[in-house]
Amino acid sequence: MTYRHPSSFYPELTDDRLAKIAEPLLDIRYSTIREMSSPFDDTYTQETAVFGRSRNMLIHLCMSGRYEWLSLASPGMDVTFRIGNVPCRFFRDDPESPEKPGFFKRNAVDDLFSPDENDPVMWRFVVEKALTEEDEDRVFLSGYNAYQEKISQWAYGSSGPVLHSVDNVTPEVKELPSAEVDVREDTVRKDRDAQNE
Repeated sequence: MTYRHPSSFYPELTDDRLAKIAEPLLDIRYSTIREMSSPFDDTYTQETAVFGRSRNMLIHLCMSGRYEWLSLASPGMDVTFRIGNVPCRFFRDDPESPEKPGFFKRNAVDDLFSPDENDPVMWRFVVEKALTEEDEDRVFLSGYNAYQEKISQWAYGSSGPVLHSVDNVTPEVKELPSAEVDVREDTVRKDRDAQNE
């Protein structure tokens, strides 16, 4: 399913701004898992440390004043930050089927939008753990309406933003002609010159 880009709802949710949140979330996850690989570490110790470090990084980033468009709305365990005027939270979950108990719970500063079925009323950054060694972790920003239905999504991998459709129109299939293959004239000339020497 294709979803509308977050900036189609709120212009402040640009690719560049979202990447400035997503990239450090991935960096912290990667470095924490790499550092905590002793025989005494397991998924619980790793994921707890990733959450704590991510939370503290977001608070620090908001408080640093590095980005004028980023501010801290709530420093609690359910840390909430704003991109422009849009409150966001973050989770480590499945972006297609979130299971964390507080995922859809809105706190006092995350509850700024009136209920709406056509526009997002909550925004969640979701860090998706890679399923295999060959895959990579990814970050999604998903917007949900009043019925907790996803209606907007943006994705980011370590190689950058993932391309996505900006509308619901699927282009028509286009038949491509067979490639024309021929010997390049300059290659033939080089071969003749090499043989004559």
